[in-house]
Amino acid sequence: MRRLWEVFLLVLFLGLPLTAGAEGRVLPEDFAVRGVALGEAADEAAIAKAFGTPLFDTEKSVFGIRVKYYTFKKKFSVGVSVSTGKVVDIVIEDHDYAARDDVRYGATPHRIAAVYGKNDREQIGGLTWNVYRNPEKPGQKLMLEVEPGTWILVSWRLTSLPLTEEEADLGGGEEEDWQNADFNAHILEGKDIDMSALKNRDETEQGATPPWKR
Repeated sequence: MRRLWEVFLLVLFLGLPLTAGAEGRVLPEDFAVRGVALGEAADEAAIAKAFGTPLFDTEKSVFGIRVKYYTFKKKFSVGVSVSTGKVVDIVIEDHDYAARDDVRYGATPHRIAAVYGKNDREQIGGLTWNVYRNPEKPGQKLMLEVEPGTWILVSWRLTSLPLTEEEADLGGGEEEDWQNADFNAHILEGKDIDMSALKNRDETEQGATPPWKR
């Protein structure tokens, strides 16, 4: 009996360093907020059930993709594709919001790595982000904005939209090649194609305010 107990203690002791140094990973559940998930169809009523009555809504062009954003109290914003009716963007700037494992505003780099895993920070739209991809749907991104210098968490963004002009040109969205879909729709309807919308897209330039924050 004593021998078995000694073996148990030895195994426990050897396992402690592995447990203490373990890093987290992103899960499919990280790409939904209050039951509203990226890639799923949601009308205003369904979104209001999760976040309350919207303060206002507005349409924006994100790399040529028309998105209708609903803005709620405590700085929640949900973007729905005008063409598909699916949720494509969720922005959270609420300091009281708690994500999985109680990750909150002000979370340290160590805490972020412990829950989501460690990765390199990226500069996108003049802001600094930790970007994670959905293991089941790589087109979906979980973005954690961090404060330069301290690298603490200041906001979240869940999106299936392209992040850069280059990604948009390569068709880097989850749902479809949005511009080609619009282009083909005009052809089928036998209408003339107005290319000015593509030339004057509200695309994010390096160092400029991201379109979802305008």
